Amino acid sequence: MSFEKAQIVRSLRGHDSGRLFCVMDVESGWLLLADGKRRRVNKPKRKNEKHVVLAGGWNHPTIEKVRMGQPVRDRELRAALAAFRDEMEV
Repeated sequence: MSFEKAQIVRSLRGHDSGRLFCVMDVESGWLLLADGKRRRVNKPKRKNEKHVVLAGGWNHPTIEKVRMGQPVRDRELRAALAAFRDEMEV
């Protein structure tokens, strides 16, 4: 599966399994992931794309900023992922 910038993914492997992340960038089979808490926007986690699954698309202003390449604060990203999580639970 090919991933794109600004998608929401769920980690399947590693100490962060089950956590939601936003794809900050894609590098030939590797994803740069951030959640705004443990993995900050300025130091995203490099993870093999085989170890994540697409959680879904999300139309949120912060996710649109990531898609457009605009700067995003950790607080904004945490709020967007929390809103996505809340939406999934409903």
